[in-house]
Amino acid sequence: MEAELKASSQEIDILVVIDTDYVKSNYPNPSQDPNNPTGIDHNSQHMIASNANVVSGQGTADLNFSARAGDFVAFRGTSIYQNSDDAIIIYNIKYWSGDQVFNSFVYDAVTRQQAVVPNYDSSNGLPPNYASITFSSFDSKVRNTGTENFYVQFALYTIDPNNSNKQILYGYYYWDPTITVK
Repeated sequence: MEAELKASSQEIDILVVIDTDYVKSNYPNPSQDPNNPTGIDHNSQHMIASNANVVSGQGTADLNFSARAGDFVAFRGTSIYQNSDDAIIIYNIKYWSGDQVFNSFVYDAVTRQQAVVPNYDSSNGLPPNYASITFSSFDSKVRNTGTENFYVQFALYTIDPNNSNKQILYGYYYWDPTITVK
């Protein structure tokens, strides 16, 4: 039996869920400049990573996760409403102190031609229907070891009061988690 080859790098997925009601009620006058977002406390953000990579703070705004040089890190963001009412887009991961461990981040997309969606003609959503859906992530390759403090910057959108089919910019925000690369 042959040994299975394994790559030395791994992909680390970080799901970011924002409680937009909290953000809007506590920071009602956000920046309209993406280059100067409004800083927020750590009470509305929930970051989830695979348990193998969590150092501390699973499910909080203070997720500290580990990675190795050469690993890929993918951030995916959504509002607590799954972006259906309020929506968020993570638009920047920005170094602010410590060791600079990330390379530049870029958006990547994967389109699933037959992604499953609930069957709305069924009381429990099953069997599923299929739809073409594009999934996006904000990705970087880890370039070296160390501990980096960084900003996660996101745009928040709300339903247009004049058109319930349209989301409009509410403002730009950020907060500051940490990554440890060994």
